[in-house]
Amino acid sequence: MQTVDQTHGTYVVTYDVASRIQSFRSKGFHVPNQNDSMFDRFHLRLLETMQDALPGVMIDSIDMSKLRLEIWEQVEGRMVDLNRQAVLSTCPEIADSNPKSEGLLLNVNRLFDKNGQLIGYGPRPGFELLTNQLDKLARKIAGRSVILIEDGAFTGGTLSFVLKELESRGIKVTAIIIGFCCNGSRTVLRKAFSEELVMVHPVTDLVDWIPDHDLIPFIPNCGRVLGEHSMQGYMPIRTVSGFSCAYPYILPFGRIEEWASLPDEGARAVSRLCLDTSIEIFSHVGCKITIGKLLELNPRVSLPIRIGSHEVLPALDMEIVSFLKQMREKLE
Repeated sequence: MQTVDQTHGTYVVTYDVASRIQSFRSKGFHVPNQNDSMFDRFHLRLLETMQDALPGVMIDSIDMSKLRLEIWEQVEGRMVDLNRQAVLSTCPEIADSNPKSEGLLLNVNRLFDKNGQLIGYGPRPGFELLTNQLDKLARKIAGRSVILIEDGAFTGGTLSFVLKELESRGIKVTAIIIGFCCNGSRTVLRKAFSEELVMVHPVTDLVDWIPDHDLIPFIPNCGRVLGEHSMQGYMPIRTVSGFSCAYPYILPFGRIEEWASLPDEGARAVSRLCLDTSIEIFSHVGCKITIGKLLELNPRVSLPIRIGSHEVLPALDMEIVSFLKQMREKLE
């Protein structure tokens, strides 16, 4: 566990639940608009709760939709010739929203064991093997140099892994543009990369970072995905129904105290707030929607499981709101 000095430093909280939940809209669900006031209320209360938990630390809240536009502005200033350059993103929201990206996207994800510890890198849930993705990307890039973009880096491990994989396929990265990163990740990247490294949103003395989507169960890419090593590399573990599993950071699922560097009472307060918000969100989406139906229609959503009881899976025919209310009762 990283110990946070509660007298100084910056703690980053990123907001993108409102944008990520929009992926449900194409599946026929009733989805709140991205500018719905419920998201503003959530973000305000999350900021206040984090400030109460870490009274001496500056909480820097970042709207990821705005930051991704700023990242692309940096890309535009470096694009000279599309015939000689390509833009590769590890963030689907950036790749999907900019035509010049050509849809070049690497869906890479950190994967974890049953104790929530990192085991390696694999595909995001719902996407094909990393080797297949990388080989296809190499063919599309076709000898061009690459500008690599990432919204945030805390350890630098994922980007270092991606750089190594691209290099092994003869792909030269000429610039990396990152939304923000900590000093440690900058040092790690500098060891692996000597070309231009751009920080769009510089953060001084970053002590930790939590994306709000890791706090809301059933949001795409929520939590630490349970993985395993196979003959084909690291892959998300699948249930017999074909669904991936993940530990949301909040209690009672994950270890938010350890994973997000929060004191015990602050961890419980954040967890209660996020479960209340989850119940509100999915009551709008449809209070009768079952867990199985949601996961069937959106493979990017993982089944939320609990550390220490990962083999005990939520019933797929259970309504999401009812399940979330049960989890909320455990925090009383």
